[in-house]
Amino acid sequence: MPSQARLLAADASLVGIAVIWGATFPLGKIVLRQVPPFQYLALRFALASVLMLPFAWRDVVRMRAQDVRRGLLAGVVLFSGAALQTLGLAHTTAGKAGLITGLNVVIVPLILLVWLRRLPDALTAAGVVAATCGLWLLTWQGERFTPGDGLVLGCAVAIAVHLILVGRYAAALPPAGFALLQIAVVAVLAGAAGLVVEPRVTVISAGVAGAIAFMAVGATLVAYLAQSWAQRIVSPTRTGLLFTVEPVAAVAFGMLWLGETLGLRQSAGAAVILAGVVMGELGRRREAEGIAEDAA
Repeated sequence: MPSQARLLAADASLVGIAVIWGATFPLGKIVLRQVPPFQYLALRFALASVLMLPFAWRDVVRMRAQDVRRGLLAGVVLFSGAALQTLGLAHTTAGKAGLITGLNVVIVPLILLVWLRRLPDALTAAGVVAATCGLWLLTWQGERFTPGDGLVLGCAVAIAVHLILVGRYAAALPPAGFALLQIAVVAVLAGAAGLVVEPRVTVISAGVAGAIAFMAVGATLVAYLAQSWAQRIVSPTRTGLLFTVEPVAAVAFGMLWLGETLGLRQSAGAAVILAGVVMGELGRRREAEGIAEDAA
C-alpha cells in the first residue's frame, strides 16, 4: 500500500493539474481568436512532445509492443477529448466549457459500473453525487444546450474513458514514455486534421505564442507526466473526483481574464463540488484504514 505521504503527494499533483487545466479554458478562448482549433492543438502538443523527448525516449525504446499499443490507444482517446473540447470551446464560454467537461466525474464511475461491475466506496459515491449536484448548480442557467455544449459533453465522455485507461495501464508502464506516446499521437492527429480542414495561419502574436507555450509546458508536458505517475497510486474514481476542481478553476480564471460572470447559483455549485472532494477523501481514508485492519 502506498504511504500516506505518497497518497497526499499524488492527490496534490492531481489537484494542481486540475487548476492548470482550468486556466486553459480562457487561455484557449484567447488563442482561438488567432489560431484554428486543430493547428492550436498541433502546436501545443508538438512543442510538448519535443520538450519531453530527451527525458522519455529511453523509456519508449524499452517499451514492449503491447505497451506501445496501450500508449497509442490512450493517445487516440486523448486526442478525441482534446479535439471535442477545443471545437466546442470556440462556440461556448470558457466557464461553461469547463463546467461541462467536469461532468466526467460522474461518467467515470458509471463506466466502471457497467464495464467492470466495480462499485465505489459509499462515501466516495456520495462525494460523486455531491460533486454532480454542484456541477448541475454551476451549469444550469436557464439556457439552451448549444452545439458547442454538446461537443464539450462528448469531450467529458472521452476524458472519463482516458482516465480509466490511464488507471489500468499506468502501473505497468514508465510514466515518461507513456505520456510521450499519448502527447505525440495528439500532435500527429491534430496536425493532419489541421492540414486537411483549416487555412494556414501566417501571424501569431507574442501573447498567443506565450499562451500556447504555457499550455504546452504546464498543461501538457508537466500535467501528463504528473498524471501518469499519480494514477499509479490514485484510483480512476478518486482521480475524477479530484478533477472536479478543474471547472471551478475555469470559472474563476474566466472571470479574471475574460470578464465572465459568476452568480449565486454558480458559487453554491462550487462549494458543493469542494464538499464532494472532501467526502471522497474521507471515503478513501476509511477504505484504507479498513484494508489495514483486515491485514492486521
